[in-house]
Amino acid sequence: MKFDEYFNLGAISKVFSFKGEIVARFDVEVPNLFENLNAIFIEEKGNLVPYFVEKAEPQLNNFVRIKFKGIDTQEQAKKLLKSQLYLPDTLLPKLGEDEFYFHEIVGFTAFDEDKKEVGEIVEVYDLPNNPVAELLINGKEVLVPLNLMIELDKKNQKIHIEIPDGLVDL
Repeated sequence: MKFDEYFNLGAISKVFSFKGEIVARFDVEVPNLFENLNAIFIEEKGNLVPYFVEKAEPQLNNFVRIKFKGIDTQEQAKKLLKSQLYLPDTLLPKLGEDEFYFHEIVGFTAFDEDKKEVGEIVEVYDLPNNPVAELLINGKEVLVPLNLMIELDKKNQKIHIEIPDGLVDL
């Protein structure tokens, strides 16, 4: 399975019961995500392995209590702790041309306001009220607020961002 066809849903944070239930923190806010959630893919040794959901119950603050089929003991659940969870991109609602999910722009080439190539987006961090893109510029990692985005070209995987003077020199 190709990772680029999946999005990171979150991670398993703790074991909930002696019956094998776990608690996961979902890093996404997608309405109705729990309806018809049949399987969640867990990263194991560089591969995505499907775990079939027996029950998923939303908790507070993006936490979800999950019971997977075949995980019936606390010991089995402990082996899954800190595992990354994934779902297929096809489960995400379609967005307009000028909208994007953060994971979609990783790998895009960033250009400044003069249309000069400045680097590649290697990660996006969803910070409260101000998501930032981590750009690799001349071998340096630079964080640029996404609210400085001027234009997005999904088709050509380009993003135009206003780069404040002196930011790259820090």
